[in-house]
Amino acid sequence: MRLILLSLLCVLLPFAGRAAEAPDLAPIKRWIARQDEFHSVQADFTQTRALRALRSPVAIHGRLSFVAPDSLIWELGDPPKTVLIKKGGTYLLIQPAKKKAERSTAGGLEKKGGAQAFALMSFPLAKDFNDFNRQFEVLNVTTAEERCHFEIAPRDLQERKFLQAIRIDFDTATGHLLAFEMVFRDGSSMRNEFSNVKMNQKIDRRAFDYDLTGYEVIDARE
Repeated sequence: MRLILLSLLCVLLPFAGRAAEAPDLAPIKRWIARQDEFHSVQADFTQTRALRALRSPVAIHGRLSFVAPDSLIWELGDPPKTVLIKKGGTYLLIQPAKKKAERSTAGGLEKKGGAQAFALMSFPLAKDFNDFNRQFEVLNVTTAEERCHFEIAPRDLQERKFLQAIRIDFDTATGHLLAFEMVFRDGSSMRNEFSNVKMNQKIDRRAFDYDLTGYEVIDARE
């Protein structure tokens, strides 16, 4: 019996060692180091949302524009049904059909449990790898040809209460973001897949202005 147990241990221990191996962070480090190369981004995207209450996921197309360091606009739908704008430390959530807009800050979004909106508005993901490592725990990394996929979880315990994981795919050759997905504790998820990505083209700063004439504009409670 002892011989059998020893034999089993000799077989299983190498597998246990491999299972405990830390993920290879080199592709992520290289990708984050390249973020300084990207001064502007324009892209189309398809956002797919899966909810427990829905039998099938719901997909909607949209567009985004980003200019470093902190101007970003997401337009969901055509014509846009929802517009998310970040200018400096100010965030606007706009609903054109209802003629309503809510103004907030990053701190306000977090206090409202708004990691979903905050994650959407945070681009790039981190200023450097140390900043990235401070915010996120890397769960796994896989690379196939020129596509890298990795999964991370927020280190902040408050965010972990409702955000289970963030999944990111990027092109290792160009550094382009290919997909961004958030998986929530309630079983829902939201995935954005990007196409027609244009890097470092000139974008008029007025693209981040929105005419709120006739809108009801409220300030979110902090």
